[in-house]
Amino acid sequence: MQNLIEILKYISESNIINFCLMIWLLVYLCKKIDLGSVLNGSVKNVENYIEKSKTEMNNSKNMVLDSEKLLSKLPSQIEEIQKFSAQKSEIFKKQLEESTKKSIEKINANISRVVEIEEKKISAKVMDYSFNKSINKAKNEIESMLESNPQLHDKFIEDSLCELEKI
Repeated sequence: MQNLIEILKYISESNIINFCLMIWLLVYLCKKIDLGSVLNGSVKNVENYIEKSKTEMNNSKNMVLDSEKLLSKLPSQIEEIQKFSAQKSEIFKKQLEESTKKSIEKINANISRVVEIEEKKISAKVMDYSFNKSINKAKNEIESMLESNPQLHDKFIEDSLCELEKI
């Protein structure tokens, strides 16, 4: 038994045997785990990822080309927009001028009407004032004539009666 213990001690301390055991254990584990298929799966995943990256790179290149095409058209589109804006602003300017002219014409027409109305009011007031003054003056003159010559009073009454008979 002592020999057996020494042999086991020798085996456990021997690097070559330990190395061989470790290799045998690794080979056994590789067969059990099927390390080859795991490595093949990993390689396949990496290949798929590379293919996907290439596809995305091609898509990105196409997008860059499309973007460059759009950018090359951009100056002409900007020029068209500027022309369109200039045309619209010119149309708007003309419409605004026409609208302003019409508004000014309406204002002038209203001013003319207001001036005519005011002239008529003033004319009527002046005529009314003149008429009232004339009547008052005529009344005062008639009264002064009647006071100075009472016989005229009878003559006016007689003339009025004659006029009424004619009517």
